[in-house]
Amino acid sequence: MAEHEQQGPIRDRNQIYLAEKALLEMVRTGDINYLDAFRESERLSPGVPVSTREPLRQMKTSVIVFATLVSRAAMEGGLSPEIAYALGDDYINRAEKSHDPKEIARLATDMYEDFIRRVHELGIRPDYSLTVRKCCDYLELHFQENISLSELAKLTGYSEYYLTEKFKKETGETVNAYIRRKKIERAKILLLTTALSVGEIAEKLSFCTPNYFIQCFREDTGLTPARFRKEQ
Repeated sequence: MAEHEQQGPIRDRNQIYLAEKALLEMVRTGDINYLDAFRESERLSPGVPVSTREPLRQMKTSVIVFATLVSRAAMEGGLSPEIAYALGDDYINRAEKSHDPKEIARLATDMYEDFIRRVHELGIRPDYSLTVRKCCDYLELHFQENISLSELAKLTGYSEYYLTEKFKKETGETVNAYIRRKKIERAKILLLTTALSVGEIAEKLSFCTPNYFIQCFREDTGLTPARFRKEQ
């Protein structure tokens, strides 16, 4: 019984660590499809455990720690230290001055999205047209779904043929290749930050079968998903 009681908190802390790891990796990569990971992290942990009778103080401390971690991750993702430090300090100061718990919670969410958007913008080539940028953003937000070319054509107002040619010319990839690359990138995060099985990840990312997911993953990385998880 004693051994079981000791293992419970360790598993919980490990889940929190993995969730935080996923959050920070999304900042580093500028992954705008972050909502599920953010909500999972909120579900697992209410913030930094501070010995105080003041819940407001705990919230502010949590924002300070979160801002520090997120700003470091953003710098690793390419955001300049000048911008990252100034942005983090601004959110911390706003949280310290606030006396409204709802406002402080909203600041944490806004800060996280702000950093992700800034890193995301760094990864978008300036020579992409507005149409292709719009497609890329839409694909990154919905790549876990089965997106049809007709949806993208309707979104941009162009014919499927014209959009296909334009997307390939500007990005060097077909729409399907772009979606597949994004799915593999997300699969890597899920393999490293969750206990989901290979089959569950394949289903979550809308691969038609687990075997097809394994095939695509091996072609892109040279490793099977299981081997990638073990080596990392």
